[in-house]
Amino acid sequence: MLVVPITTAAVLTQDEFTANAVMNKGVYSQNFGKGAHADQFSLKRERTDAGTGTGNGNAVTAAITNPNSPPAATAGTTPGAQDVMPKVNVAEVHKQAAQGAEAKSYGSFTLADLEAQVPRNKETGNFMLEVTELYYTAGDKEVQSVLAGQPVETTGQVLPEKVNNEKGNRVRLFRMLVQCCAADARPYSIPVEFATTAPQFKDMTWVKVSGKMAFREEGGQTVPVLEALKIEETAAPENQMIY
Repeated sequence: MLVVPITTAAVLTQDEFTANAVMNKGVYSQNFGKGAHADQFSLKRERTDAGTGTGNGNAVTAAITNPNSPPAATAGTTPGAQDVMPKVNVAEVHKQAAQGAEAKSYGSFTLADLEAQVPRNKETGNFMLEVTELYYTAGDKEVQSVLAGQPVETTGQVLPEKVNNEKGNRVRLFRMLVQCCAADARPYSIPVEFATTAPQFKDMTWVKVSGKMAFREEGGQTVPVLEALKIEETAAPENQMIY
């Protein structure tokens, strides 16, 4: 009695999410830069003081991997006192980006750090990043200052954009991130913007996108936007979900 229904279910049950399922899981209602995996996908890797391998490595690691944690107390300071991060000079960021984003220190994360920690495509020079890594840059002003204007490439699945797309020049790129099991997987997404009307792809198509990063204030939050220079259909990766 059980063989027929179990076999039928095994044969007919889809082994991937549908577009409707991804939409129902909130692909268009992203709280950019927020989430339990911020440390996991932060572009700030662990390192030692000043790159020398000596010094207060634990304090630096804490500051790099968790920018929301209070700084370690030092001589002449009050324990528990919070340092206030200076506001990013947006005009200077755009100026640097227009000039090719030359190496410039904006604090504890620099272009040199990015180059040392993120692989580049040997043919194009693009920084190769996951969609989840780009998503979490929305929560870190230092990383935004360095990444703005940089050439990047990433791979994900595509859906039509339904948010802030009055000109019809955006699509939504996402990856599914497993929380504890496949049933609890959630989409992490970013908008991809084109200079003209966005190309048409079948929903859920796997694509590779290359372009430059920008950060916009939309809907009361910072949104990482990939300004696309090239998009092409590609094969699905071996692991279609990120763990």
